Amino acid sequence: MGCLLSFAGQAQVMDGHKPPEKNQEITNVDSPQLEVEIRGLEGALLANAKAYLGLLQKKHDPHLTEQWIKHLHENAAEEIQQALQPFGYYNARVDGSLEEKEGKWIAVYTVTPGPQVVVSGIDLKWSGEGAEEPELQQALESFPLKQGAALDHAAYEQAKAALLELADTLGYPDAESRTARIVVDAKANRAAITLHLDTGHKYFISEIRLHQDFLEPNFVRRYLVDVKPGDTYSQENLLEIQKDLITAGYFSLVDIKPKFREAQEYRVPVDVTLEPVKRQQYSFGIGYDTDIQVNLSMRWKHRRINRLGHKADAQVKLSLVENLIQANYWIPVRDPRSTRLGFTARLKSEVLDDSSSDSLSLEAGYYFIWKQWNAKLYTEFKYEQFIAGVADSVDSSFLSFGARAERSHFEQGNYPRRAWSLFADLRTAPGPVSTTTYIRTHIRGKMYVPVFQEGRLILAGELGAASVGDYKEYPNSLRFFAGGDSSVRGYDWKTLGPTDEEGDVIGGRQVVTASIEYNHKVAGQWVAAGFIDAGNAFNDRLDDVHVGAGFGARWLSPVGTVRLDFAWPVNRKDRSTEFSDLRVHFGFEVLL
Repeated sequence: MGCLLSFAGQAQVMDGHKPPEKNQEITNVDSPQLEVEIRGLEGALLANAKAYLGLLQKKHDPHLTEQWIKHLHENAAEEIQQALQPFGYYNARVDGSLEEKEGKWIAVYTVTPGPQVVVSGIDLKWSGEGAEEPELQQALESFPLKQGAALDHAAYEQAKAALLELADTLGYPDAESRTARIVVDAKANRAAITLHLDTGHKYFISEIRLHQDFLEPNFVRRYLVDVKPGDTYSQENLLEIQKDLITAGYFSLVDIKPKFREAQEYRVPVDVTLEPVKRQQYSFGIGYDTDIQVNLSMRWKHRRINRLGHKADAQVKLSLVENLIQANYWIPVRDPRSTRLGFTARLKSEVLDDSSSDSLSLEAGYYFIWKQWNAKLYTEFKYEQFIAGVADSVDSSFLSFGARAERSHFEQGNYPRRAWSLFADLRTAPGPVSTTTYIRTHIRGKMYVPVFQEGRLILAGELGAASVGDYKEYPNSLRFFAGGDSSVRGYDWKTLGPTDEEGDVIGGRQVVTASIEYNHKVAGQWVAAGFIDAGNAFNDRLDDVHVGAGFGARWLSPVGTVRLDFAWPVNRKDRSTEFSDLRVHFGFEVLL
């Protein structure tokens, strides 16, 4: 048998040569070539055997010598046997061979794992203050290793860690294993498991101490609704505190530290140290979409105006078709996570082939969450100067009252196959305070349905209706149009709807559109699409239904879906569809 000698502070001596001087690098230009093969194993067993096998780990070592290869080969069978024991194979047989052929060393190991060790007995028990907690008892009953099951050390360790973690989430941070033992009788091929766990005492949160000086303490505490003093101390509750504070948007750091040294009668104070986020943020962008074409955008956010948590933001969007300047001011109220007051000022200009408008809107809204719906009650003053078709310019003003609600649910991931969203808005303007009266409702919905293994069907629809006193005084921004990237593809934006005597599209009181689209993931982040859209805007009767159809591609980027569609109008009434009628629709979609 060869030997391996080592000297403190020196390189290992393998063949009797003088060790190198200090800091001298050992090199062996004639290091032998080596091939290693393990037969009879696959999957996790093979991977673990390779990880344990010293000969394989040293294969590319520049210091490898023939004597070292022989020495490592002598240990190989034992190493492979040890590698299989975590999976319950304690009687593995390893037949190994090592030979030299034409200057190359070839090591082959043929492994017969043998039968797995079977759990013949298992003793699981909780003790301590929380021993009778229903969740802990249920977890014991669900322990994955049962009597008669094959022994798996990794599964055992994971299950033990999960039990201790569960105890911690229930308020027992001192939970530990008093006895954790696996006794293996390799000859009988059986094992006995003993696992006795102690919960220790249950802890509670005595107080939550905030350390910050840039917001009113009482305002910050309004975010601490889910976890309060007196609640169970657990990692889950600490994470809930952290989540609520991070999503508030005021803090760049939320550091939470329990102070067990200050705990009294198993009630522990929790220190929360907060650091402010940068107060102002600016962003600039240039983009393109089919409806408004090339556009420039600028955004500004003020994340903390005062100690009461007021916020503000503004945006400017410029294009040849539509220009927008908007500013918002936000005041958190009640539960600031879900309720706020918002005040908005908006200047908007829109120039289309058949119409144009310039408007000023001032809005006050109460935003809240109602049964998982994002809802808003609002009042809006709007002044709009508009031209519809060949009619003269009209000035209108309205004081409107409305309600809006929207909700969505999407599977996780950038290619959800089950999802739905719904938006609804209802608004009205009463008599003498407005140029004319109206009541208007608008609903949009979308649903994703899985089809085949990589496909999804997208169903979308839109309904809108308005009752108007004097339609000539009713502004373009409230009229319904169809056509465009998110409506009936194959037609340009807002080119479908009632027309005047010159054939100019002037918008209607009602709108109905529907879409069916099939997506199929074809490679990586690429999706192929085919679709049919139909609908129109109208006044009293839906006499003409315009249909568009086509195909496209989707790129699933990390921040959203980039959409490219080629669409044609299918049923043009003035003439048959030609290739020149092709419309290219390009846009970007973020799932919220």
